[in-house]
Amino acid sequence: MEINVQNNNGRCAVALGGELTIYAAAELKEGLIGAVGECAEMEINLSAVSDIDTAGLQVLVLAKRHAAATNKALHLVGHSRPVMELLELYDMAALFGDPVVIPAQEPGRNANGGKA
Repeated sequence: MEINVQNNNGRCAVALGGELTIYAAAELKEGLIGAVGECAEMEINLSAVSDIDTAGLQVLVLAKRHAAATNKALHLVGHSRPVMELLELYDMAALFGDPVVIPAQEPGRNANGGKA
């Protein structure tokens, strides 16, 4: 798991990459909660996330709730396919309130995401 935080006068751009799984949940939690404390507004880019499980999703929910409790904005952008699939599975996209851009169909995949 990779966390890259760039703070520009209280507006933070956070790029997450790799696997956001139970094995990285504690590190992810520490990094995101710490970043929320330093930022008035935070944008988390998820485009480089290769895998995410329930623990990774729980940490994103925790960060969103922590930001809301401290009157700070937190937005998720650039949702990777694994992130979109998990948000869809648990019907959690509305909780975050961010637009989810659905990419064009990948070559060799059918409309349901399976291999053609």
